[in-house]
Amino acid sequence: MSKIPLVKPDKSRHEYVVGIDFGHGETSAAYCKLEWDKDAGQRESAVSDIEFAGSLRVLPSAISITPDGREHIGSDAFRLDSMTSNTKTRVCFKQCPEDIKGEPEQLMIAYMRAVYAKILEKTDKLKKGNHIVYIARPSGWKDDEVKDLYKRMAIAAGIPLGGLTSESRAAIFYAMNKDEFRKNISRGGIVFDLGSSTLDFTYLTLDDPSSIIDDGEPCGASLIEQTIFEQLLLKDDRFSDFLKKYPACKDALLFKVREEKEAVYNRIDMDTSVRVKIDLEQLSSYLEEKDAAKYEDVALKLKFSSVNAFNDWLEQTCHYKTRIKEAIKNFQTKHLRGKEVYGVYLAGGATRMNFLKPLVAEMFQLSDEQVKSGGADSSLVVSRGIALLGTVDAIVDVLRKDLEKEKMKLVEPQRLRESMDILIENMAGVISETSWSVVHEACLDFKRKDLDKKLGVKDLEGDIRSKLEKFSESGVLSVISGVFNQFFQREGENVRKELNKIICKYAPGQEIKNVHNAVSNISLDTQNISDICMKHTSGIISKMLWAALGIFLFGIFSIIYQTIKYLIYRFKSEESRRKDICHELEKNESKIKAGIKTELVKQFSQDASFVNVVSKELETYLSKLIQSNIDRVKIAIE
Repeated sequence: MSKIPLVKPDKSRHEYVVGIDFGHGETSAAYCKLEWDKDAGQRESAVSDIEFAGSLRVLPSAISITPDGREHIGSDAFRLDSMTSNTKTRVCFKQCPEDIKGEPEQLMIAYMRAVYAKILEKTDKLKKGNHIVYIARPSGWKDDEVKDLYKRMAIAAGIPLGGLTSESRAAIFYAMNKDEFRKNISRGGIVFDLGSSTLDFTYLTLDDPSSIIDDGEPCGASLIEQTIFEQLLLKDDRFSDFLKKYPACKDALLFKVREEKEAVYNRIDMDTSVRVKIDLEQLSSYLEEKDAAKYEDVALKLKFSSVNAFNDWLEQTCHYKTRIKEAIKNFQTKHLRGKEVYGVYLAGGATRMNFLKPLVAEMFQLSDEQVKSGGADSSLVVSRGIALLGTVDAIVDVLRKDLEKEKMKLVEPQRLRESMDILIENMAGVISETSWSVVHEACLDFKRKDLDKKLGVKDLEGDIRSKLEKFSESGVLSVISGVFNQFFQREGENVRKELNKIICKYAPGQEIKNVHNAVSNISLDTQNISDICMKHTSGIISKMLWAALGIFLFGIFSIIYQTIKYLIYRFKSEESRRKDICHELEKNESKIKAGIKTELVKQFSQDASFVNVVSKELETYLSKLIQSNIDRVKIAIE
C-alpha cells in the first residue's frame, strides 16, 4: 500500500491547527493559532470552537443526500424542504472502516467533506493552505490498517490531514491542562470518554507520561435510543406499520428518539417528572398524500416520575448501567492491574447523564471531588483536545527538524576534532598520573624490602620497568575505560544543553532532564572503545611510558651512579641510602609527569589509526545519543 500523504507542518504556510471530532452521534471542531514566532512561554495556547450555525458548536452526526447530489448535514439533514421519499438520510452512521470503496465508507467521506466545507464557510480565519487538520478515532480502533484507512478517507474528503489520534488521548490532553484535574492525574488519572458509539478510557500518570494506556468498549449512549426504538417503537403497531411502508425514515425517526433522550438529561431539575413524546410530524414530507391523515396523530408518549425513574427503566430494559460497570471492570482487570487511580475526568456529550458521576466514583473508589467533568462543554472536550494536541505535534515536528539540523552541527568534523583533542589530553593526563603512582609504589617497595641486602639504583630501575610493563599490559585498560566513560558523560551533558536551548523555545516541560538515562539505551559499549584503543596502542604504551620516564630517569640515575654511589652511600645505612635514591627521583615528579603527558599526547595524536577509529566511534556515539534524545521529545499523538 502506498504511503499516506499526510501534510507536514510548515512555518512559512500554516497559521492554524484544526481539530475535528467526527463522532458517531455528534460532531464538533476547534482550532488553535500556531504562534511560530513566540517562545513557548509566550504562547496563549487558546482554543476556539467552530460555530456551525449561530452559536451552535455541536453538529448532530447526520447527513441527507438529495437525488440531485446536494448534501445537508446536522439538523439541516431533516429540513422539511429537503426531505423527500427519494432523499437518502442517515444518522449515527460512523463505523469501523473496512473498504474505502464501500457504501458506509463513501457515506462517511461525503460527511467529512461536507463538515470540512462548513468549517471553512463559518470561520473567516481559515483559508485554503493556511491550516493543517487533525482528527480522532475511537480508542477501540487499534488495527494499523483501520487507522490508515480512516486517514485515507479524510484525505479523500479533501481534508489537509496532519495526523490521527485516539479520542480519549485527545480528551486527556485537554483535561491535563485543567488545573483541577492535573493535580489528581499527577500520580495517575483516567479520562472516561462516553460518546454515542463507544466508551473510551485513557490512563495516564504524569510521573511516567510514556506509559499511557488506551482502550474502548462498544457501549456508547446510542444503546439508549436503540432500546427505546426497539423496545417501544417497533413494538407499537402504528410505528411498525409506518416503518414497513417507509423504511428510509428509520434513521430520521432514530434521530428524533435521540433528541428526546438528550432533552431528558439536559434538564436542570432532575427530580421533576419526565415526559417524552415521539411523533411523525417531522417526517410528513415523506408521506404519500393518502397516508397523511393515517399517521397524523401517531405518537409515543412516555412519562416517568423523575430522571432517576427513567434510569431505572433503562436498567430493567437494557441493563445499561450494568454494561458501563462491566466495561470499567474490564479496563481495571486487563489494563490497570492494580495501578492507582487518583482522579477521573468525564468527557463526551453522554457524560451529562446524571447517574454516571456517582457510578464512576463508586467503581474507582473516589470522592465526588476527584471526579471532574467538562460540564456543559463535555461534547467539545475531544475536538478541543485534538486541536491542542495537533498544535503541539505540529510545533514538535518543526522542533525535531531544527534538532536534526543541530545534530549535524554537533557531529561536524571540526567539533569532533576538538573533542578528540580534549579526549587525548585527558587520557594522557590520567595515564601520566597513574603511571607515576606505579613509580611511587616501586619506590615504597624499594625503601622497605630486604633491608639486610644491599640494593642499588639498578634494582630500583628494574622494579620500575617491571611494574610499568605490567601496568601497560593490564592497568591501562581500566584507566582508558574510565576516561572514556567520563568523556562520554561530559559530551552527553553538552548535547543535552545544546538540544534544550531549542526544546525550551518550542515545548517547555519536554526538556531532556537526564541525558545519562539515554546512554544505557544506546548500543555503544565504552568498554569496546577502550579495547579498540588498546588494540592500537598496546604495543607502544609501555615504550611510550618508559621513553618519557627514561629521559629523566637516565639523568637521575647517571648522577646517582657517578657521584652519590661512591661519595655518600658508603657512609649511610642501607635504609637511608635507599631513601636518598628515591628522593632524587621523586623530587622531579612534576617535571616527569609533564614529560610523560606531553609525549603521550604527541604519540596518540600522531597515530592516525587510533585517531580515525576513535573519531568514528565518537561520531557514532554522539549521533545515536542525539537521535535518542530527539526521539524522546516527540509527543505520542497516536
